[in-house]
Amino acid sequence: MNITKILLSIIIGVVICGTITPTNATTMCVTDDNTSIILDPNIKGTSSSDNSARKTWTVTFDYGTVSGIATCNSTSGTFATAYPEYNYFDNNHTAVTGGECWCKMTNPVRSAWVYNRDYTSGGTCSSQCSTSCGDFVRSNLTLRRGIINAAGM
Repeated sequence: MNITKILLSIIIGVVICGTITPTNATTMCVTDDNTSIILDPNIKGTSSSDNSARKTWTVTFDYGTVSGIATCNSTSGTFATAYPEYNYFDNNHTAVTGGECWCKMTNPVRSAWVYNRDYTSGGTCSSQCSTSCGDFVRSNLTLRRGIINAAGM
């Protein structure tokens, strides 16, 4: 990437994020080499999708796309609460060790693990956790706020 492109993306990010971002602490402006988006938990997603075999989820908003991973384990938490100390959770999101469903945003920025819900078994959690993460980030203000606030933790 040449220096002109880097400078241009920085300028665009500053202009977009610096002039549009409200002072609401739960709103976050994210800039990368290609785009700047404002993550606003007050805006519902328009659609969500998931891949339960890979434990991934994606939510489309009017302002862009957010994606993440899900994992199931035996550690319980409080709904929509971030636990930055749980960075040791299965970041490959393949093991099923319990029925507790956790969600983590991976794009456009990484978040801490956020507790979603409890399933009756590890198998049920494994088949439904990524769907639940995507659906709840799309439609549930509390979990959406928890995920966005957990970014950078």
